[in-house]
Amino acid sequence: MATAAMGTKLQIGANNITELNSIGGLELSADTLETTNLDSNGWKTFIQGLKDGGEVNISGTFNPADTTGQIAVYNAFNSGALTPFTILFPSSLGASWTFNGIVTNVKTDAQKEDFIPFEATIKVSGQPSLGLTPSGGLTGLSLTGTGGTLTPTFNNGTYTYSFSGVTATSVQITATAANHTLSLFIDGVFSQVLTSGSPSASIPMSVIGSKMLTILATESGKTQKVYEVAVVKTA
Repeated sequence: MATAAMGTKLQIGANNITELNSIGGLELSADTLETTNLDSNGWKTFIQGLKDGGEVNISGTFNPADTTGQIAVYNAFNSGALTPFTILFPSSLGASWTFNGIVTNVKTDAQKEDFIPFEATIKVSGQPSLGLTPSGGLTGLSLTGTGGTLTPTFNNGTYTYSFSGVTATSVQITATAANHTLSLFIDGVFSQVLTSGSPSASIPMSVIGSKMLTILATESGKTQKVYEVAVVKTA
């Protein structure tokens, strides 16, 4: 079953790296060791040698306000520290790559009539892990705020919502999931850890516009599920 790449995220530690347009795939490879001998019937024979996780190249739009994502990548380059990363595919796919890596390249650029890009290269160190067991995900999701309506009605297997028509100056979001850690991000920036079944702290909606609320539902030993709610203030 083909799955669109939209919604794929790259995390550094537990935080999303925002405004990415491309996340290069891991390219696993292995050396070969020749084992040909006089009994090989005229054919070369081989065994697998050392494995290499390859590199992950990322590119997007430069956002210096993304201190826990893009700037964290820059800081990891400066420190040279081995850092945990996760490629989290769309929740409907239920798969992820987790790996440790070192940042070997960070690049920005400025061209006439174009946006300022952000690019980086992460060298995979050691064995990456392919997660194929999805989290159970949320069993409930609701928001409070005058005028707002959650669309569509919550369903465990639906991962994108809107809460439009808000006229209140703040909203709260309540997510429910047993045995999960629930992390709330606002416009890609970590905000708080939610308590299952309890309202979040107030999320300011002081001006007309929208905010993207992202909930990462993490269950031990399983692939995260991601739920997004676009909150739209109209008055």
